[in-house]
Amino acid sequence: MRRYSEKLLEEMLKYIKTYQLEQGKNPTYRCIMKALRISSISMVHRYLNILCERKHLRKNEFGEIEISKNISLGQTVLAPIVGVVTCGNPIYAQENIEGMYQLPVDIFGSDKQFLLHAQGDSMVNAGIQDGDLLVIRQCDTADNGEIVVALLEDSATVKRFYKKSDCVVLHPENEKYKDIVTHDVKILGKVQHCIHKF
Repeated sequence: MRRYSEKLLEEMLKYIKTYQLEQGKNPTYRCIMKALRISSISMVHRYLNILCERKHLRKNEFGEIEISKNISLGQTVLAPIVGVVTCGNPIYAQENIEGMYQLPVDIFGSDKQFLLHAQGDSMVNAGIQDGDLLVIRQCDTADNGEIVVALLEDSATVKRFYKKSDCVVLHPENEKYKDIVTHDVKILGKVQHCIHKF
């Protein structure tokens, strides 16, 4: 009867669970073999069978490892990156989707959201730096004092929103820039989070 290393079984289970949590999918047999420096695919197969017999893992009908029901990857919401928005003078709004990202609901909420790269320095006093990634909750209204993505004709900008009796003021958080006073503005969303790049 072959003898098995309990230590290797433990390391394999830990590696698979960590991989599932970080990648949202299962490692391949070859990936496990390389990561744990196992000599052959057949040895990986034997150890996986032991973990399945002990109910630590399950395989589907194709022999692939299933993500354990005991592992919660958390609920996520898909959010597209839709281009760059200025934090200085407005630039042309580009709604070309650059990519899609999964955001954890526990942190970002479940509302419809999109991501934008901040550009410029007009919102530095609000903590938004050039190159930051902004998480925007899509909506068409805002309360006074909230930071919004505003569309002016075909240009978008990030500013603090104030509605007056006869106009709308888009206020920069940098004394180098002047308020934008307008009568025709469309709110695309409100800035909910700012992800800094260090």
